[in-house]
Amino acid sequence: MDTNKYAEIIKQNFEPNRFASLLSSLGDQLNDRKDRFDKADIIEKSFEVYSNGKFKHVDSIGRDHRDNDNNLDLEFKFIEDGLFTPKRKKPKKTVTVKIKNSLGQDKGKNIDNPADFYVFAQTDAMAIISSAELKPYLVSVPDGIEAKIPLDKLTFIFKPNDVSTKINENINYKNIKKQAQLSIINSF
Repeated sequence: MDTNKYAEIIKQNFEPNRFASLLSSLGDQLNDRKDRFDKADIIEKSFEVYSNGKFKHVDSIGRDHRDNDNNLDLEFKFIEDGLFTPKRKKPKKTVTVKIKNSLGQDKGKNIDNPADFYVFAQTDAMAIISSAELKPYLVSVPDGIEAKIPLDKLTFIFKPNDVSTKINENINYKNIKKQAQLSIINSF
């Protein structure tokens, strides 16, 4: 399937305003070292929830979501302010994102068994690129593989001007997590 056609499928099945509202409401609550895995889980799971389950969160190596209807795998990368600048929302010329972490071992720039599409998101924007389109922009770095993609090679699902957010000031993730942990502890 070509990227433009698949971008339309995502647009038709995804609620960007809910996604942007969730991430805006969370803000920087989950940026501490210990909280980053929770942040990734929430962001990736929200892609499933805000698509009414179309993009199943599978959390496998090299693929985060599965589109069973189209027999496609997607890898999801969140890069805060990686597509547009934070204040003026100017598009970046180049999007740089870590595609694979090799934990300190340089293994070249080939991805074994790549996902069909790579989804790149920030709080208020989302774009995709196919693995074939991504390949020319892969570079080897000491701890893995990065992509340095010219912005015009990405196909956008939504941009900052396309979304409106409703911020929920009452979300305190750390308190919610603490209460869930205490509930489990106290159940014994």
